[in-house]
Amino acid sequence: MRLAQAFRRALLASVLVMLVAARAVSNEPVSVGTGFDPLDATLPELKAALDRGAITSVELVRFYQRRIHAYDDRGPLINAMLHQHEQQALERARRLDAHRQTGDHGPLYGIPFVVKDNIDVSGYPTTGGSMALDSAMPQDSASLVRRLRRAGGILLGKANMTEFATSYGQPGYSSLGGVTRNPRNTDFSVLGSSSGPAAAVAANFAAFAIGTDTEGSIRGPAHAAGVVAIRPTLGRVSRDGIIPLALSFDTPAPLTRSVTGAAWVLAVMSGVDRKDDATAINGRHPPRFSQHYGSAISEDRLAEARIGVIRQRESGDPAIEARFDQTLKTLKAAGAQLVDVRLSQSYYDLWPGVIAPVHEAEFEPQLERYLRQFDSDQPHSLRQLLARCEQINRRRNDHSALGSSDELPISVKRIRGMKERLKESMAGSPRYLDVLTHHMPTLRRKLRDFMQHQSLDALIFPTEACSAPPREGVSVSAYTCDTDHPFALGYIATATGFPEITLPMGALDQRIPVGVSLLGRDFDEDTLFRLAGALQQRLPTLPVAAATPALMKSP
Repeated sequence: MRLAQAFRRALLASVLVMLVAARAVSNEPVSVGTGFDPLDATLPELKAALDRGAITSVELVRFYQRRIHAYDDRGPLINAMLHQHEQQALERARRLDAHRQTGDHGPLYGIPFVVKDNIDVSGYPTTGGSMALDSAMPQDSASLVRRLRRAGGILLGKANMTEFATSYGQPGYSSLGGVTRNPRNTDFSVLGSSSGPAAAVAANFAAFAIGTDTEGSIRGPAHAAGVVAIRPTLGRVSRDGIIPLALSFDTPAPLTRSVTGAAWVLAVMSGVDRKDDATAINGRHPPRFSQHYGSAISEDRLAEARIGVIRQRESGDPAIEARFDQTLKTLKAAGAQLVDVRLSQSYYDLWPGVIAPVHEAEFEPQLERYLRQFDSDQPHSLRQLLARCEQINRRRNDHSALGSSDELPISVKRIRGMKERLKESMAGSPRYLDVLTHHMPTLRRKLRDFMQHQSLDALIFPTEACSAPPREGVSVSAYTCDTDHPFALGYIATATGFPEITLPMGALDQRIPVGVSLLGRDFDEDTLFRLAGALQQRLPTLPVAAATPALMKSP
């Protein structure tokens, strides 16, 4: 089914997309008929509506499913979703509605969500967005999925992603689902690799989504789509049942429309898991935020805050700098004490010195350990996986010559790049071991000491120096990015494992959002939630990318 959809999407011309989108928007029902409109509702508002009976979980599931049909399967073709089990979601919603009055339930009870397609869910394939794994059925659901379901969450389906979470110049593209379009303006990218989850939240296909972050995979898409995301302290959330990229950096992470919602979801996801040794930190440093944290987040704590402003950074777009300066003025007006800070050069050269060698060393062995769970008809090594990718591309090319192919190609650049990793594996190399045992611990210690010595609650900077770029092959009248390293500061959280939250600070001229990030000390998400929650109340509110103009291409 997804193959046929992908083929149709690849053939539709932009004019036809516009016509179909207009028809879908005008004819598709979106009201739930209860007097409560979930279109602009945040997760806390949805919970309140469910608790008072203004809406049921069945009505909420149907609302999201109609939106997916109208805007993802048809209309502007956002391409956020890959797999859905619609009847299963409705049946679970009915069961939860029937038991809603039987006890005190947590904040995610009856709330629909989606997960990125590198996260195992029993009954769904885990594809990493690739045709090469389109029938890879996991043995069990990931630990975080089980936690969310025990809390009453309703899984609507699995979201598209950058294939194998590696872009090679094509962020948001997968051979299984095509390119995820930015719901704010479909001419633009939503970055990656958590492209589908970010687009799903921005287009209101679910109340929240779970993605993964290695080197910015959730913070970049949140910045591009105008939603809230937090990369938690490494080890807060189990990585069990997730296709790994580099476990020294990998972490699951939630995307929502509100800071309070992000705190609720992270609280449910967090905990010790015997299947992931990194989560032992939760026993030594239990999270202070909780499922019932909403009232604390609403308190205005900015007057007590001391925030370090990273001025030493590359500027990519004057419009983003203007937005950031306005955000700093907002903080100052609220009473926050802003301190200009200068980090050592080692925090600006993280890609070549830390990120790249660790990524190159860990990807192949950790991926192969994950692949061993699948049946014998699936690839169990990186070499076998690449061979299957090439076989799929040859088959597609043969069928295309006959005019019968309905498959999208697996990126040749991606295949070549992954082949280079086979040749240049650094597993066990002295350089890798030095980075892992000396360089990264030193970065963590020095940053922790610096923030404590300066009495800083957080560091602040634009999430990226540039806004989301136009999609590949799309020309726009104006786009500025005057740096080759727009995400350089984002690597600090990756290399140290410290938490970073991003939230929208407004949108640029072509309706493209831009984000601001707060980086906190390890195990101190609590402070980030307090600061970000108060700041979000003062920043421009971005509407859901749902009205006709927001889901249509630019004039």
